[in-house]
Amino acid sequence: MVSSRGPASDESDLYEGETHVHMLDASPRNQPGGTCHGLTEKGLHLVRIRSSGPLSGDNQGARLELDRVHVSLLGALRHRDLSPRGVTQLADSITAIINENPAVYLGFYNRAGSVSLKMHAFQLLPGIGQSKASRMVKARGRLGWDTLDAVSANCEIDAAAALGVRLAEEMQDPTSKPSLLELLVRAA
Repeated sequence: MVSSRGPASDESDLYEGETHVHMLDASPRNQPGGTCHGLTEKGLHLVRIRSSGPLSGDNQGARLELDRVHVSLLGALRHRDLSPRGVTQLADSITAIINENPAVYLGFYNRAGSVSLKMHAFQLLPGIGQSKASRMVKARGRLGWDTLDAVSANCEIDAAAALGVRLAEEMQDPTSKPSLLELLVRAA
């Protein structure tokens, strides 16, 4: 839901269906009606939010419901405008979202293929080189994995955290290609 005083109509389409945000940062002196930085759950959009009650650093990473009364979405936020605390929280919040909605992200591990003659999509993840990607493809087999926990166990990685770090890096540099954020999360 978008506040009636929220983003412009062309921007509101980006937030259609968004019901929750993960709070990235709130000033310790945040008063009721103050703005905070957040991450939408469905589209992983960086946004400014307003709360009718005070939010503090204790709320960092919290999942908040957008309800127009208590928490409202104000509009887009650029990565470069995030506070240092928000930047630090970003990958953890994405990882939490991945763990809360694993089916969407499990598809990446089950369908990932070559992105070029020399590179597999698994190599887009931090710490995954060519030989590790080959072992992951072999471990996946024809049937794939049933859970992110199975990916983590079979591949000896934290599947949600690796994907969370990659998506956070793409938010920092929106020109990075291929973009898992666009292919996996925001694909229409």
